[in-house]
Amino acid sequence: MRRHPGKWLVLLLVPFFLLAGHVELSVDKHEIAQGDTVTFTITAEGDDVSFPVVREVGGFPILGTSQRSNISIINGRVTKSVVKSYTFAPMQDVTIPALTVTVDAEPFQTDPVKIRVLKSPKHSSGGSEAELKIRVEKTHVMVGEPIKLDVVVKYKENAGFVQLDLQPPEFPNFWIKKVGDAEDGMEGAYRTKTQHYLLFPQKAGSYTLGPLTVRLAKRVRIKQPFANDPFFDDDFFNGFFAKLKWSRIASNSVQVSVDPLPGGVELYGRFDIIATVDKSEVEANRPVRLTIRISGEGNIDDIGKFEPKIPDAVVYADEPSIKERLRHGRYGGTFEQTVTIIADHDFTIPALSLRYYDSQKRELVEKRTKPFHIKVIGGVPAAVTRSEQKAQKIEAPSVQKEAAAKSGESTRGDGWIYLIAGFLFGAGSLYGFMVFRRKPRASGSSDIVEAVLRAKNDKRVLELLLPYAAEDERLKEIVRRLEENLFAEGHNTIDKKEIVRILEEILPEESD
Repeated sequence: MRRHPGKWLVLLLVPFFLLAGHVELSVDKHEIAQGDTVTFTITAEGDDVSFPVVREVGGFPILGTSQRSNISIINGRVTKSVVKSYTFAPMQDVTIPALTVTVDAEPFQTDPVKIRVLKSPKHSSGGSEAELKIRVEKTHVMVGEPIKLDVVVKYKENAGFVQLDLQPPEFPNFWIKKVGDAEDGMEGAYRTKTQHYLLFPQKAGSYTLGPLTVRLAKRVRIKQPFANDPFFDDDFFNGFFAKLKWSRIASNSVQVSVDPLPGGVELYGRFDIIATVDKSEVEANRPVRLTIRISGEGNIDDIGKFEPKIPDAVVYADEPSIKERLRHGRYGGTFEQTVTIIADHDFTIPALSLRYYDSQKRELVEKRTKPFHIKVIGGVPAAVTRSEQKAQKIEAPSVQKEAAAKSGESTRGDGWIYLIAGFLFGAGSLYGFMVFRRKPRASGSSDIVEAVLRAKNDKRVLELLLPYAAEDERLKEIVRRLEENLFAEGHNTIDKKEIVRILEEILPEESD
């Protein structure tokens, strides 16, 4: 009897081949019409599978992915497979490249697959059952200039579609505003559903918008348990024995060119700005409120917060409130902001500037508010501001040192007398400190603490704390909560004891 050792070797190696990883790429169709989608699926067998990150194929973005796992037992062998699908909508012939998949730490590579894209839809002479198109009113704009975008789904009335799932547009470097609800209509034998959008380009460049996709579902009958009984053959019972079959179609793409705005401005449109103050005379350390209002048409959402600089004053700028509107197909709205200023001397609120590119004049425009001169009653003289006072305090020691140096030159002979006198004075000061250091600060020694405790409402507490908000983050947060209570219908609890503790920490103690 002849022996074949090679057979035994093959039999021994079979289990290892069965356990080895297996990777395969498949596509749902190799030939499509423009606007249709292709789904390619990678199937990998193994315990630890890592799929590649695919964002585009041939320049066409991946529109969606899905992943699932399967476990099967065949002849006692357990096999785990992981399946990942990628969907995209090529508008011309394209090749899905070879992709690397890692299975149980071992790399595997798929084979490339060619996809053919037909210029004309591959349908019957009656036309396609459904179409998706995107339209823009203009393809050459400036940064911030709005673009009207219409997304239109067309489908045959007798095609049997019962559900639509339209992908909302997401274009990099564009701010997108949905306008109203989708509109239903008819075009010959087609039903239409149109959704309007406004696009605001945020950055100059050349962009491809699309394609977008829409999923459509038909109701497909499944086998009934009473299929031969005419009693159950009606719409009511057929609805129980049906499922939805989904298909996906893609839209066209459009090219848009965006030019930068001149002069570094970010606003496009036409705007007006007005500023008002609630008073032109105020008591020292009481608030003055500046209100800024802007209205017009254009990208009003891009107007930033105003924070005027006023020397030696506390300035607290609220977050602006923006109300949008769409009037006669033009986007715009109103901008409103309140700024609170507190000072102990006369001050001037500077003119505020708004620069934009005028959509009608096609040129840069700058509009300015008038400045406001505020008279402060009972404050420090206008000629001596807080910064000047600080400068004086800083300069005083150097002046004293110079005076001491000069006097020292003429009194060096009396140095021992001054030394003994200084020693006696220092000893006396130390004794006084030891005697009185445990004496508690008198209750109500700080006027601000007493005023906070006496305050009857949030408005008064806010007025008292605004001058100190910049000195402590805790006070700044309390001021924010007070502002929310007063101007945004907030219901924050304000703890006066907490405020007093903070003030006692940051304010210097009064001497007896």
